[in-house]
Amino acid sequence: MYPVAQVCRGLRPPVLTQMKLPYLAIALLMFATAYSAIVSFRRHGGGERSWIFPESASRAVRIFVGAMTLALFTAFALWGTGNSTHRSSRFLIPEGYTGWIRIEFEVQGAPRLPIEGGQYVLKIPSDGVLRTSSAEQYGWAKDRYYYYSAQGVRALPGPGRPEGLIWGKINGEESGSSGSRQYEEFFVGAAQQFRDQVK
Repeated sequence: MYPVAQVCRGLRPPVLTQMKLPYLAIALLMFATAYSAIVSFRRHGGGERSWIFPESASRAVRIFVGAMTLALFTAFALWGTGNSTHRSSRFLIPEGYTGWIRIEFEVQGAPRLPIEGGQYVLKIPSDGVLRTSSAEQYGWAKDRYYYYSAQGVRALPGPGRPEGLIWGKINGEESGSSGSRQYEEFFVGAAQQFRDQVK
């Protein structure tokens, strides 16, 4: 329904990739801080010197590095607790649907996403495109996927499983005459169907 060429045309790099860069920078900073702490706390006579473990620093430097290391790890833990998760989503997909699903966020005049049982409920219409005035959520959450019909709902195996039916999930932004718009897309179908779409 949404060929890959159309999905990628005129778009910025996926938001998910942009979101990973701060985490990588923080991980690098934490590694450098931990290394500095190890080097600073190493005592004289603790073995042969090398470029990895030079001689220990003065007591004042060791105290300063230790305090900074503790402060950094505490701040990172607090920041991660407050920003790493968001409300999970329940995707309701029409029974038997295969193809691309697209959710467009912050669409003026569109309804907000309902919340049931602490989860956002995204009921996808038969054309595979859902428009909502709700803002896109970022962070980590365990989303659920279901086929729905008049008979009820049945769970779909999620992403990351060999028998899964959810593939190629991306978040991005595109610009048009009405301004920029955030969106999320993923493919519903068998692995071979997804590979055929990518080709």
